[in-house]
Amino acid sequence: MLWGGHRVPFTLLGGYLGAGKTTILNHLIRHGSHRRLAVLVNDIGAVNVDASLVAAHDGRTLTLTNGCVCCSIADEVGSVLEQVRSMDPPPDHVVMELSGVAEPARVAPWASTAGFRLDGVIVAVDAEQIASQLARPDIGDTVGAQLAAADLFVVTKTDLVDDSGASVRADLAARTGAPVVSAVAGVVEPDVVLGVGRLPSAPLEPPASAVAADGYRVTAVPFTGGTRADLERLVDGLPGSVLRAKGVLSCIDADHPVEVDVVGRRRGLRSRPDLDGGGDVLVVIER
Repeated sequence: MLWGGHRVPFTLLGGYLGAGKTTILNHLIRHGSHRRLAVLVNDIGAVNVDASLVAAHDGRTLTLTNGCVCCSIADEVGSVLEQVRSMDPPPDHVVMELSGVAEPARVAPWASTAGFRLDGVIVAVDAEQIASQLARPDIGDTVGAQLAAADLFVVTKTDLVDDSGASVRADLAARTGAPVVSAVAGVVEPDVVLGVGRLPSAPLEPPASAVAADGYRVTAVPFTGGTRADLERLVDGLPGSVLRAKGVLSCIDADHPVEVDVVGRRRGLRSRPDLDGGGDVLVVIER
């Protein structure tokens, strides 16, 4: 069975041309080193990493000393995914940067093929250009379709607008209900985009509540002695301010641990028969 039945989380990173997707991706590669990332890009030359981190480079695949691998998908998505499936051990997370004119909803089925599960659609939005892009008759429909697919928005280039992107963030939140965060020069908290940064089988020992320097609040929500239905109600009741939530929890009426994975408005629970036991806290990140 592929990877022992484990399905690797798969994030799609979309947004129109010039929105800053590659800059965000480069930040994740440099600052998400505790994860083994498989990064799929259209142009391998756009991946900007320090030469000292490069273990091997064959033109289509860039292997880094931190365990990450970057592959070009310009020719064929299917064959590159087969390459990822052959990795042993498997990556902790797969991130695919979409082309600037791609509609995430059309690409999303790839993220749910054998060995993978769609973790979330992240859409980068240029604060300076988004209004004019939506108004243009030649690209407005494409940009609108990208926004409609988002589970989480990352607003970029907020330093180029007078209100630091406040009006854009409000418009996006009203448009779809998906949470919105900002990124200056591509800097966004990896745990917000990719999860809490731990493998599902790893023990969760977060603080009861902590505020990181960048303003994100991390809270450990206890869950003990509850049923699967109780857990579903807990997840459904999370406020709209929640950007990310994750945990592998024990339910008194379930034979196997239940994994909770929340990315913005995408909320999922699934049984994990491949794990021996679950914990009793749900880690929640909000702004």
